[in-house]
Amino acid sequence: MRSTLSALPFAYLPQRAKGANNRLQIAAIGVGGKGGSDFQHLARHGDVIAACDVSEKKLHYALRGNTQAAMFSDYREMLARMGDKIDLLSISAPDHIHAHAAQLALNLGIHLFLQTPMAHTIWEARQLQHSAHKREICTQLGLQGSTSDVFRQGVEYLQADRLGEILEVHVWTNRPLWPQSSHYTNRPPGKFSIPKGLNWDAFLGSAEARPYHPVYQPYNWRGWQSFGTGALGDSGIHLFNLPALGCGLVKPEKVECMFRGPVNSETYPSWAIVKYEFSGRDKRQKIPMHWYEGKIGYLSKTLPGEKNLPPLDLFMGRAPSAGGCLIRGSKGTLYSPSIYGLNWEVNLGKGWLRPEQLKSFSGALERNGRGDSGLKEELVRAIRRRKPKSTLAGFDYGYEVTELALLGNIAILAGGEFSWDSKLGTSNRSDVNGLLVKSYRNGWKVRSAQ
Repeated sequence: MRSTLSALPFAYLPQRAKGANNRLQIAAIGVGGKGGSDFQHLARHGDVIAACDVSEKKLHYALRGNTQAAMFSDYREMLARMGDKIDLLSISAPDHIHAHAAQLALNLGIHLFLQTPMAHTIWEARQLQHSAHKREICTQLGLQGSTSDVFRQGVEYLQADRLGEILEVHVWTNRPLWPQSSHYTNRPPGKFSIPKGLNWDAFLGSAEARPYHPVYQPYNWRGWQSFGTGALGDSGIHLFNLPALGCGLVKPEKVECMFRGPVNSETYPSWAIVKYEFSGRDKRQKIPMHWYEGKIGYLSKTLPGEKNLPPLDLFMGRAPSAGGCLIRGSKGTLYSPSIYGLNWEVNLGKGWLRPEQLKSFSGALERNGRGDSGLKEELVRAIRRRKPKSTLAGFDYGYEVTELALLGNIAILAGGEFSWDSKLGTSNRSDVNGLLVKSYRNGWKVRSAQ
């Protein structure tokens, strides 16, 4: 069989190999905002044949240079009609859309660039990871900083134990910057006409049906539990990237919500502090990672609250940024004031040093110097080489950081502490386990990939 297959033209190889030798046939789901730049980056590597967006206006703008491409407002229709022609798909839509759209594409053997987070629930993310493995499909999660040369230097610095034994990690953001609790704690009243050119049903996707309201779309969906994953899904997943990849802080054993704002069933709280606990290399050592979001005490414009930050003495004279991470080791501290880990410095006891002032790095992680567009180039190279595991932010690692972000949200909503078994994907609390999954509207269900 091997000798027979090797003699056949490429066109007869299995579907998972499509695009390896020919010009890639590219499509996108979500072409506004970040989806627009993702789409443009991928379009450099092939022929755009289709695009989908719930907004007709955004769709026409994104395809202004590709008038031959097919247009859709419902991705299910696009994949049903053109899925056998698409080699590579970009998905940059609200979080609740990610898993269903990605699963349909994976079932068709389509390579994927998927924006963060990987899914709306941990169970969904596990199904995508399993499907990508089973079909040997090339994937890349939109962790923008991952292909930055400076970020990869930081990862190598941490992996080389230059900070010594990791003692604690602190990660923070000033987000949410969109309205959620306490602006909104219930679904908004009032009747509004659906704007012309907006496919409201397709925007709702798997979420429970509700009347159109401008508070949801665009952008502000992030703060609503039915559509988004709050500050953790928006920026936390990027901020976790450096300590997760550099220090191996994935698969937490315990997660605890230490502090939070008022909780409701519709939106995420205004502020929270979450503690993750990991085992060190010596299993007896426990490494805490603290997450801080929002402004403590924020209840209204007249009660704006205070910054939610790590202890200021940990900054050793540096001003805290709006979002960043501090990694403290037995030999020193690394501080990155960037959401994507695009710049960082270390203090080893004699002042702050930037990467160019440190000893040479291992070079274990390939450099391409292309930043966000480099993520797409790395994915295209993996497709050409037929090496699904060669992308740094593929669905294996992408699942790990998605799990961290979504576990934080679960801790915030459920409150208290729980133990976590990453291998089995379950906790020691039934209420927490109930938040690992969700219900679906008819026609939008994510299926088990087992």
